Amino acid sequence: MPKGEQASRLRQRIAQLGRELSALQSRLLRPRRMTAASLVERRLGTRERKRASTAFYLSYAEEGRTRLVHVPKDKVERVRSRVEAWRSFRTALRSWRETSVEMARLLRELGEAQAERPGKEDR
Repeated sequence: MPKGEQASRLRQRIAQLGRELSALQSRLLRPRRMTAASLVERRLGTRERKRASTAFYLSYAEEGRTRLVHVPKDKVERVRSRVEAWRSFRTALRSWRETSVEMARLLRELGEAQAERPGKEDR
């Protein structure tokens, strides 16, 4: 493929990635209530008798250890939506990071495709 055609395709892909990054960035900047933890559902009890109802806990890491905090039943849905917002934020951030790495790679390729190598006429 000729260098001009390659550079044109790279510019088009870079422009597309720029739009994707802009959309992801808008999503990431949107204010929202989040909880940086996982919601865990457990049925605790003894060996002889399991608990009749499910108990919910927030699970998170602190100083290298996993911590569990009980969530009262009347707050489970609110906590669940905040945990889900955190998961969504992390997924969008991962996509933003991957897209920006790809964009940087393509920009380097574009620079190479547009650069001229010194030849005998430059000496």
